[in-house]
Amino acid sequence: MSSRRIRNFLMAVSLVALFGVVACGGSSEPDVVTKIETVIVEKEVKGDTIVETVVVEKVVEVEVTPTPLAALATAIPEKINLPKPKTSSGTIVVIPRRGAIPPGPGINRSGTPELMMYWGVTEQLFRPKGDELVGPWLATDWSIASDFSSATVTIRSGVQFQKGWGELTAGDIAWSANDTNGTTNPTSIHGQSGDLAAFLGEASAIDDRTLFLPFTRYDSRWDDRLFNLAGDSFGVFSKKAFDENGEDWMRENPIGTGPFEVVEWLEAERVELQAVASHWDSTPLIQRLRFIAVPETATQRAMMETGEADMAIAMQLRDVADLVAGGFKSVTTGTQWNVGLKFAGNYWEENNAKTGEPLDRPTMVRENPWIGNPFSPDDNNNPEGMDDMEQARLVRQALSMAIDRELVAESLFAGLVRPYYIGMFSPDDPNWESRWEIAYDPTKAREFLDRAGYPENEDGIRFSTQIYGFAGNATYQDSADAVAGFWSDIGVKTEVLKVNYGLVRPTFVGRSNSVPTIMTCVSDLWIPYDEPRGEEETSLTRGGFGCQMELPKILETIQALETEFDTSKRIAINKELGDYMFEQMVGTGVTTGPFLNVYNPNAIKDWPLRQSPQSPENSYELLVPAR
Repeated sequence: MSSRRIRNFLMAVSLVALFGVVACGGSSEPDVVTKIETVIVEKEVKGDTIVETVVVEKVVEVEVTPTPLAALATAIPEKINLPKPKTSSGTIVVIPRRGAIPPGPGINRSGTPELMMYWGVTEQLFRPKGDELVGPWLATDWSIASDFSSATVTIRSGVQFQKGWGELTAGDIAWSANDTNGTTNPTSIHGQSGDLAAFLGEASAIDDRTLFLPFTRYDSRWDDRLFNLAGDSFGVFSKKAFDENGEDWMRENPIGTGPFEVVEWLEAERVELQAVASHWDSTPLIQRLRFIAVPETATQRAMMETGEADMAIAMQLRDVADLVAGGFKSVTTGTQWNVGLKFAGNYWEENNAKTGEPLDRPTMVRENPWIGNPFSPDDNNNPEGMDDMEQARLVRQALSMAIDRELVAESLFAGLVRPYYIGMFSPDDPNWESRWEIAYDPTKAREFLDRAGYPENEDGIRFSTQIYGFAGNATYQDSADAVAGFWSDIGVKTEVLKVNYGLVRPTFVGRSNSVPTIMTCVSDLWIPYDEPRGEEETSLTRGGFGCQMELPKILETIQALETEFDTSKRIAINKELGDYMFEQMVGTGVTTGPFLNVYNPNAIKDWPLRQSPQSPENSYELLVPAR
């Protein structure tokens, strides 16, 4: 394994107590603004409902009161006492990330969640081993063709599927990959359908122990992310079970090879998993894992304090500080969450990178100040001597420098996080460049907006906009509220749309969203600086999820990395992209911090997690019970 794979990944996470509340000034009086209303038109494309967003303006009375930062901060808590667990010995009750239980179909084409792997129901080719992200799991050996056109993988013998469905073969993995891949299975709605489609052809089994993976383009993350516990991957299921019982049966009966098997999976309610006796790798020390849906963060905290739950995954940092101060323990895989801010609608690619076909760009039908149109650079509202691309760039720069990230970090997250500046580049990596930092400068922001042709009117308003802060995610909502307040301070009246993510996601798939959005895409997670990034910000993932922009520069960078294998040169190529992203500011950020899991030491003695750049949880079979 090359030295490139050795990652100085795990970082020390320091928890501090919350001693005070930082206030932010500003008026709390409501304003009457021009409201931008959205009309949603639906159509079916490859199994997804694609929502085209049509935006119209009309003057209505809307009370827009940006939430003061002080009101979002947690007050100093009363003393917390460690509770005795209310569950029976041998059972661990877990509140999952965001308190959500997604659908759990046992067939990838129907959208099997990555949680199947993280929770121990399915397994993959690779998993981290020590400081190295790529270690053996279902794979025992692997090699890459000299021209980087394919990989050949030796599959471990003696691995049994759950519930008596026989021994795992290379054919099971090939079938599972092809079922997921949007190229080989256009009906797939799996979260990684687009990721696999971007680089992988039809997988096949040379024999029962040998898997062949043909690459349509080489992606260096194939082994440390896309077929790995450390990343977002697909479920490996029994093809024999599918052949004998069919698709409908598989949806209701996940059959994997992991150390836990599904007893019950009820969407939006609970999941019950049972330990597999004599598992090939590691037999769990607990008998049952019970995940329960608890959407409200206040309820999550109450259940931890009363002993009704033993563990909470990726808990809100405001609550983590309080619980740890009261004696609870925290643990992390090293995964960082970066709260990104996407200036949605900047689809600048002309042709589909995979098919060459011309691309539709519905977000450019209507003028939005932050969207640059390279195909019609003069839209009759540009200042003299300035095209639409430069006008929109100045607006994005202004909106970004108007955000006081230091204040957000201190006020909302008790100082447990730090500023996040440009999408796709973590400021915690040793390769980070300080020139990419964005200083808080509302005066300069106003100057940029003036130059862009958006002066204040007699009411002090330049233009009105909206921003998504998705319901059920307090971090997104709080961040959107804060951003709305900062933008209003420079004359951009902003309404926060706190809607369910599921309602908006089809517009990301259909490339039709034009509303700035607070969220974390794959590229916002920590990615080694020599690896490609931003596939979801290109047309490579068309047909699947897209992160609200498609930039030719990102595509060119990805393609350049396909043929460059010198680590230092790869880093230099990506840093050139970083300079471009800083200049264009199509995706900026707010804060970055660790995903922290909290557990009750009266229920759990230890949880030695494996490192991961993408998931805050894994390896439940390694849980050591305290009783």
